[in-house]
Amino acid sequence: MWWLLIIAGVALFFFFNGRKKPAASQNLSSAAAPRTVTPTQSKGATPPRKQAPKGRPMEWVPKGDTVIIQGVRIDGGMIYVGERNRPGDSDRPQNALVNPSLSASGTARDPGGDSMPYWPSYSEIEPRARRTYLEWLASGRNDPEIGIGYVFLYFYGLEYRLFFEQADAEFNEILAEVKRLLSIYGGNNSFRSYAERLLEAAGFLATKLDQRPPVEPPRSSLFEMPYDVRAYLGRKILDGENLDADDALLWMVSSPAVQLRTPAIRCFDELRALWNVRFGKRFPNGIKVKPPKKKLSLDYRAASGRFNASISGKGDDLPDIGALTAPVNKLNGLLAECTSELDVYSRLIGRSPEAKGTIDAAALLPADLMDAPSANPLKEIASAIAARLSEKKSGWMPVKSLLESIELEVPTTGKIPAATLNKLGAVLDKLGLGFEPDRRLGSMPPAPDDIIVLFEAKGGVIDADSDPYRAAKTVTEICALAAGADGEIAQEEIEHIKSEILSVPGLSVDERQRLFAYAKALCRNAPRHQPILRKLSKADETTRKTIARSAVDAVLADGRVEAAEVKYIEQLFRSLGFPAEDAYASLHRGAAGSDEPIAVRPATPESGARVPPPPGMAIEKPTAIDRQKIERITKETAQVAGLLSEIFASEDEEIIQPRSRAADNISLRFEGLDSQHGELLSFLLEKGEQSRLTFESEARRLQLLPDGAIETINEWGFDVVGEPVLDAADNICIVSDLVEEIQTLEKR
Repeated sequence: MWWLLIIAGVALFFFFNGRKKPAASQNLSSAAAPRTVTPTQSKGATPPRKQAPKGRPMEWVPKGDTVIIQGVRIDGGMIYVGERNRPGDSDRPQNALVNPSLSASGTARDPGGDSMPYWPSYSEIEPRARRTYLEWLASGRNDPEIGIGYVFLYFYGLEYRLFFEQADAEFNEILAEVKRLLSIYGGNNSFRSYAERLLEAAGFLATKLDQRPPVEPPRSSLFEMPYDVRAYLGRKILDGENLDADDALLWMVSSPAVQLRTPAIRCFDELRALWNVRFGKRFPNGIKVKPPKKKLSLDYRAASGRFNASISGKGDDLPDIGALTAPVNKLNGLLAECTSELDVYSRLIGRSPEAKGTIDAAALLPADLMDAPSANPLKEIASAIAARLSEKKSGWMPVKSLLESIELEVPTTGKIPAATLNKLGAVLDKLGLGFEPDRRLGSMPPAPDDIIVLFEAKGGVIDADSDPYRAAKTVTEICALAAGADGEIAQEEIEHIKSEILSVPGLSVDERQRLFAYAKALCRNAPRHQPILRKLSKADETTRKTIARSAVDAVLADGRVEAAEVKYIEQLFRSLGFPAEDAYASLHRGAAGSDEPIAVRPATPESGARVPPPPGMAIEKPTAIDRQKIERITKETAQVAGLLSEIFASEDEEIIQPRSRAADNISLRFEGLDSQHGELLSFLLEKGEQSRLTFESEARRLQLLPDGAIETINEWGFDVVGEPVLDAADNICIVSDLVEEIQTLEKR
């Protein structure tokens, strides 16, 4: 019977050997039915000495093909399968090569990849890890919980196929697969870094040297300047072209030496718009960079560590600008400046992302962005007002209409909240408009039914605390109230107010322009004497006499005196500490405080002898005339007079009606306190007690009147905690008992 067993064994050998040959000769790129990949040499066979390498060489399984390895069906391809490297490669198997002859445990698994080394290789990992890897390949390669070592093992094959074997026909599908993996496993910093570097290198291979790469903040920390950026900027520099604003910003955001702060990343669109405006002003012709001698040489270093591939072939003649530091140093200051000006806006967007695109948020943007082509919700309001001010330099409108146009709260009764008026001021500041009455500069806040006078104010914030301005403002208030005491303001009274403002020395054109607007607002709105009269009672005697004289002159300017005007002058004199009888006398004489006798009949001059000077008195020489000074004053007065005539335009001018614009109610740093006052309060929370000089400096930086800011914050304190929060007796600080409570109210 033994010979029957021998014959049966030989028959079985030839039968199975015939089954293997078609599988061995089948091309792995075939899209035929699933195929079981088996070793070409049994485990128990002993290879002969000096025998050529045995086993099937590695082959790439294209996308869409199916193989079965160790009983696991793997659809989708995009892996290397074989028992040895390709001819000419090293003896050590490639990391990604799936060797079907190696065992893969049927029961044990290692889903976390704990048994795998840092640079895993399929031929070197444990059988249980191989089994886990094969099942991950078969399951769709999308399990987010799988150990990252298995993802790298798969990634090694993709990078080998793309860069070492240069499979151009599969370029796009390999990139798509890497992007898919990145979307799933990008949370691992190491994998994200290698995957992004592959995409970057592949992007360089596909890019055109004259096409600017996207200008955007980097997705992660940079260790070197991206390939496509170095090639693009190198080409421009080699051709002698100047770098424009976008080129310069691209260089900055792509340089490993530049660390972008949060505002630059969070608000990059706004940063880019501001950068373009500022760069254009500072470098109107762009910047020129001298090309370095070093040539561009770019290599892709494989994540597996098994190969390097040169990808700089098309850019071999380009200069390598990656190591240049001069342009970065030249532009660092501009980038820091633009970033700092977005700090407040960035904090708002960080707290309330939905605020982006609203008027409240736009009011925190630098004024230069009004000139940028990017979208800005303030531009709609600016266009409406600009149309009204196209020929004149001023206009007026009811405060209710102005508040409604930007969806600020309009109280039906009582006074307008200080926070609302400050927010209105912030919006108009960005539009390059001044307005009166402006409580930030010490004016009495308008009532809901008042009007607001608008005017162009490109010159910036004035010093409302200067002695000349404060004195002129007081005179303006008195004259305007006196002129309107009888309920009617004559043209002569308006002319008198003009002359009073023009006569105050030491005022700039911007200061006089604001006073004209304030006077017009006082004349148009219902008179409110008491707050002004209380303030005047604290003035020195000389100032009080000047005020009394100006008021009487204003009343007499139209040549008649009404009963209401007499009553106002009486009240004014009593508030100033002068007897009421002096008021009647001043009205009778025509000038307050004058000691000259009342003219009974006109004097008639008679000719006669010239009266000689007293003995010993030297005859004074004529005073020298400073013609340059007179010319300067005349020129300034003419300029002011032109503005004045526009401020006091005819009463029938139409009211400005900007189109309504919706804006969300957003929470600022302190609920109920606008951003500027909120930042000032945060400053005191952070820095503690400050000298008045330091506090005033910070307030002015925020475009706030120091005393008005204290009053606003304390009013807010009454509403929120029931008492003032600032102690301003000597230095300025938050009341010690309230510090912790205020900290809890601050929103970060």
